[in-house]
Amino acid sequence: MILSNLLQTHASLIGPLSKMAGDWWLPKGASTFSPEVRFLWILFFCITVFFTSLIVVLTVFFSIRYRRTENRQHADPSPDHNTPLEITWTVIPLIIVMVIFALGFKYYMNMNVPPTNTYNIGVKAQKWSWTFTYPNHAVSKTLYLPLNRAVKLSMTSADVLHGFWIPSLSIQKDVVPGRVMTIWLEPTRVGRYELQCAEYCGDGHSLMRSPVIVASPAKFAEYLKAAANIWVHNGKTLPLAQVGRELYSTYGCNGCHTADGSMGTGPTWKNLAGNQVQLANGQTVTADYAYLRQAILYPGRKLVKGYGNIMPDFYNDFAGPGHTRNRRLNAMIWYINSLSNKANSASQPKIPNIPGTKAMSAPAAGKAPAKTTAASGGAKSALPAATVAMGEKLYSTLGCNACHTNNGKPGAGPTWKNLAGYPQALTNGKTEVADYKYIRYMILHPDKKVVKGFAPIMPAIYGAQLGGAANQKKLDAIIWYINSLSDKRGPSTEPPTGK
Repeated sequence: MILSNLLQTHASLIGPLSKMAGDWWLPKGASTFSPEVRFLWILFFCITVFFTSLIVVLTVFFSIRYRRTENRQHADPSPDHNTPLEITWTVIPLIIVMVIFALGFKYYMNMNVPPTNTYNIGVKAQKWSWTFTYPNHAVSKTLYLPLNRAVKLSMTSADVLHGFWIPSLSIQKDVVPGRVMTIWLEPTRVGRYELQCAEYCGDGHSLMRSPVIVASPAKFAEYLKAAANIWVHNGKTLPLAQVGRELYSTYGCNGCHTADGSMGTGPTWKNLAGNQVQLANGQTVTADYAYLRQAILYPGRKLVKGYGNIMPDFYNDFAGPGHTRNRRLNAMIWYINSLSNKANSASQPKIPNIPGTKAMSAPAAGKAPAKTTAASGGAKSALPAATVAMGEKLYSTLGCNACHTNNGKPGAGPTWKNLAGYPQALTNGKTEVADYKYIRYMILHPDKKVVKGFAPIMPAIYGAQLGGAANQKKLDAIIWYINSLSDKRGPSTEPPTGK
């Protein structure tokens, strides 16, 4: 009876205690679960403070009251049994833990039993990135959520145990390999938040983050439309190899496979298509279209010599009914072909003439893919291809691509497309031109100047990773890459150091 009454009356305390927690300690809650989670947190905190203080005070008091003195050389006689005291210190903790259990179980069931008519989003975790799939077949590295609508997340891991945690939305759940874990939430505040992994999963654990954007229904639909239409940009159909390059980042392939020939956890994609590949079983095969397709869909069947079977199974991402998934697979293979000096008709996809697609010819034998120079807008100096390639690699390996797109599409941070040389409106009301000094400062001190319309969520760790003389080459490589994406680059936006 007592427990039932407590559960019925605790609701009146949720609001004040939740506000207290939000004002003093916790980030502002932005989901329907936030008040309940905050109530439990502040309840635990108050109980802990009370009993800790009680124990410390009594310990100090007894230490002084019964200390050894000249007149007290021996301990005072004490009883070895006290029934009322033993009942008290048993019943009171029992009541407390039962209340905590009842509230925790109630909130747990609320979080794990989604309502009907939820909007379903697929979540895939892998070392060390998150990928989200929507009902319209859009795939993104950013989690988009509609305001005031219940969303069900079906989560799985491609490798090890991960933890799905969005502090501002008061949601956390382990993502277990080989199982589909479900949880739901209903966002209540428009804004930009951050998803991070809550389970240590290897070297890149601290960088396993993704932006979370809660938007109005109309803006949410706009984001999904842009994420789904990866084949067209600014009304122009993109070459499949360029789409494949975006997917190379979206699906986290760049975490293991490099595009410049350098060593990685998996075989490099540089000069892969059309060349001979030595397998772990002693055979040698040619990397034609059939091989490349099988290597992506069934990565464990033909292992390359010197590499282990650690690649996630992408069958469900690229295979199945309809041509949308196959187009993505073919776009990826076109990108692999564009990196090879021996790409040929046998290694290229045999794609049908689907309206809205455009194939990209592979580079001629013996020639590496040409680096894109800046568009029109005056004579431009030649870009340092090797430095730009290094910056492009850092753009992926440091996780910049999780928030900053390189094609003009919206993201959690400002796009790098046409950033260099353009004016940037800041939250402090000022406008600054993105010259070299500005870009460098924004990378090293991301919380000092914030672009209007964006939240200061960029980790300060980049200042440590790219600051100092020892990291100047990496920093300049990133800025050269940003310059390569702009049609207004010039001497004022380019690094003053050697190329």
